[in-house]
Amino acid sequence: MGQPQIEENGRQEISPRETMRGLPKIVQPYLTWITGVPLQGGKQLIPWSPAKAGLLGLGQMAAGISVGAWALHPFTAWSVPVLILCWLVTSGGMRRLDVVVIHQTLHRMFTKSVRGNRIVGELISTFFWRSPYDDNRKEHLAHHAFPCSLKDGDTHYLLSTGMRPGMTRSEFRKYIWGALFSPSHHSRFFFGRLKSNFIGVQPRYRLVMSVVYLAAVATFIALTGWWMEWLVLWLVPVSVFFQSCTYLYTMTEHRWWLFGNHERLPRDQRDLLTFGRFCGEAVPDDSVTGLRKAAAWTRWTFRMLVVHSSYRMFVLVGDTVQHDLHHVMPACDWANSPWIRADDVGNRPERYTEVWGSLADHLRAAGQVDNVMTGLPEGVVPTEWSESATQLASASASSAPSGAESPGQ
Repeated sequence: MGQPQIEENGRQEISPRETMRGLPKIVQPYLTWITGVPLQGGKQLIPWSPAKAGLLGLGQMAAGISVGAWALHPFTAWSVPVLILCWLVTSGGMRRLDVVVIHQTLHRMFTKSVRGNRIVGELISTFFWRSPYDDNRKEHLAHHAFPCSLKDGDTHYLLSTGMRPGMTRSEFRKYIWGALFSPSHHSRFFFGRLKSNFIGVQPRYRLVMSVVYLAAVATFIALTGWWMEWLVLWLVPVSVFFQSCTYLYTMTEHRWWLFGNHERLPRDQRDLLTFGRFCGEAVPDDSVTGLRKAAAWTRWTFRMLVVHSSYRMFVLVGDTVQHDLHHVMPACDWANSPWIRADDVGNRPERYTEVWGSLADHLRAAGQVDNVMTGLPEGVVPTEWSESATQLASASASSAPSGAESPGQ
């Protein structure tokens, strides 16, 4: 199993994951999960499968709802922070079922049969008010055929939030917070989801599923009187929190503006649109001593346990860390992506790039904020902003695809 060393300024540097080799063996599986990268020569302790990935999503969602229900009765001052955490946990579980399970059904890689993938995809998308299977699959395959182009619905979605190439860090920060807390953004996103489930739905059985699900929810609330519990424990996480995590995930998914949103790109440029979003940072250097060493290790531990773990639990869930592998090898053993990617990098390293750090680092790299070139090979020349702006401006006059209101997988 190979893992490339990070090359910076013409010299080889050890990967942040390899700096963690000296830590106790008991924490190594956790570090592999959080970073998305196994140690060179490391052995996989638990083989994963699509079924296990789906059960993990269900378990995370159930845990968030259960603890949230406990926090509601009785409702105290402590209930507020507990509920916020539960909303994040619940929405993270929903995201696992959406961006991992539904995503793989679109590629017919979750079950062994075409019908099985359709059934799983339709059921989950009905429960979460996501696009019907056929529409979702058509849009997602277009994303793979024309990534980051103006034929990609996700590109139009980001444009609809106000994202533009060439932002400074201060402009980007203002844009991010504005979009996350924008009532307009969330209402368009949510009602777009409802519309896709109840208006003009094809095939007809999918409309029947949506109506039956709505009737079942209404009946459940009427019989139990748990309307407040449903609003707090289900509607809040499936709307605002789910959408916020989806937005942040989509923002970091690709280097959206790198090559001016051109439809046709050579393979080497297409590969650069996607990168390994690895979470974490190198352990403190041995040269640090005394109180500075204690402070450095305290900071590192806090960031790994809180900053990076939260990112992995709520936004960058499942195999999405290795999303570049998915675009290089869509038919791979995705449930075991960390090891599959490490092997493939050893065979053809030229097809992979990576960015280490936190959500903020990945946002800046994907959006090329302040013209940041993190993770890009030396000699890569991005398309001029003016050229990108011209394409985006010309596209605004035409009708955007369905993904303009909400992103696909």
